[in-house]
Amino acid sequence: MKEEPRLFSAFFTLLWAVVMLAAIVSGLAHLPFAFRYGLVSSWRAAPTLAHYWSAAALLLLGAYAAVVWWAAGRRRYALTRWGGLRVALLTALAATGLLLVLHNLPGFSIYGLAYAAIKLGHLLCALLLSLLLFAHFALRILGRGRWVRPLPGARGRDARRP
Repeated sequence: MKEEPRLFSAFFTLLWAVVMLAAIVSGLAHLPFAFRYGLVSSWRAAPTLAHYWSAAALLLLGAYAAVVWWAAGRRRYALTRWGGLRVALLTALAATGLLLVLHNLPGFSIYGLAYAAIKLGHLLCALLLSLLLFAHFALRILGRGRWVRPLPGARGRDARRP
């Protein structure tokens, strides 16, 4: 049986996984248990710098994925519920993360309840995304849990198109 062509290469998928893992680990390094047990003091660079670099890489990879999806994927594939939830969590995580970066810039601050809501929203999205990725990995082992599904008749439309 002929395998369905993939939307993203194996290299992109590997790069996404490595950068996502780096973002999660560097994000966890900001939590109090990392300081309490001395995990952060063993890093040569600050975890904030690693988190910003991995977040920037994720934003670039996400922008690339959005362009590929818009150019080629939306005609052949549809997001599943898992995929839609993943996109929603990544979008909320990026939005709250950008607001937290803005808060660290001089001349711009968010205080009080707004800051608490943004910070807790960022942490909640990160937790939910981590759980979603873990559940997705478990389902992929069982052969289920795809992010996208082929649209019916998409192969025929692409074959007729020059």
